[in-house]
Amino acid sequence: MKPSEDQSRARSRSVCCEAAADAVLRVNLESLPELRRNPGPAVGEPLPASFLKHADEQTVAGLGAVYRAIRAAELQATCFRDWGVVAAPRFLGRPAMAAALQRFAAEGAWGVSPHLIPHRSLHSISGTVSQALKIHGPNFGVGGGPSGAIEAILAAMSMLERKRLPGVWVVLTCLDPELPPDAAGHSAPGTQAVGLALALTPASAHTSRIRLQLVQGDSSSVPQSSAQAAGFDLLRLESLLHLLHAPRGGDTTIVQLLDAGNRLELSRSVDFSETRSMGNGRINRSPSVAARMSALTVGVENRT
Repeated sequence: MKPSEDQSRARSRSVCCEAAADAVLRVNLESLPELRRNPGPAVGEPLPASFLKHADEQTVAGLGAVYRAIRAAELQATCFRDWGVVAAPRFLGRPAMAAALQRFAAEGAWGVSPHLIPHRSLHSISGTVSQALKIHGPNFGVGGGPSGAIEAILAAMSMLERKRLPGVWVVLTCLDPELPPDAAGHSAPGTQAVGLALALTPASAHTSRIRLQLVQGDSSSVPQSSAQAAGFDLLRLESLLHLLHAPRGGDTTIVQLLDAGNRLELSRSVDFSETRSMGNGRINRSPSVAARMSALTVGVENRT
């Protein structure tokens, strides 16, 4: 039997979005108290000093990365009210939970803090980011383990398909290195909390800095001028973003093969005129990005 035209189109269907902003934050756990008090320049009204008092270390790093992405892309005036948030922590709350279980065995329920569940669970990061940016759209956590990065990106792209949302914040976090905590629940010396934030928006006709495309169908049509990603966790994605931001080189496409012949493509075009340093957060951006984000915000407000 010959497949119908609709079936052929379904096999080659793709979903495309672009990264309006991104940032990576690495902070030693010893330096985390200062970041907890001041995660970054406020967007709108300043956060209370106690906002992150009970938050997990990964939550603090994730929110800090979001603030740095907003500042780097000059999106302070953007209204994120109708956006969504997808967070993918890796083993969130494991050190705190290890210590809590020992206290529970020794003291019973009175030895466990009531803040443990709301601040150390899978959805804690997305809920915190949603509150900080006053987002009224959907927010949830996915994954929880090493494969959370690809799950978060796929979830965000499905939320952006057909412009269901004006944008989605993808927040990926982990501890590096991920080592077992000691008896008191403390991580190994030198451990860093890592946060990576991506502001994904529907693809536009303008030349974008970084594009993500989910292609459904036969993986045999992978672009020839591409590099296949070996694994796709947070740390791998961090290195890929550094590669895509490199000022030298031509068009770059990185392909991640998925199940059932699907693939995820991350691409950068040399036509985009901007320079960026992810290490210090400085950016020199063409005004079209901020202008498009402002237009997007106005469009959302007019629909409401």
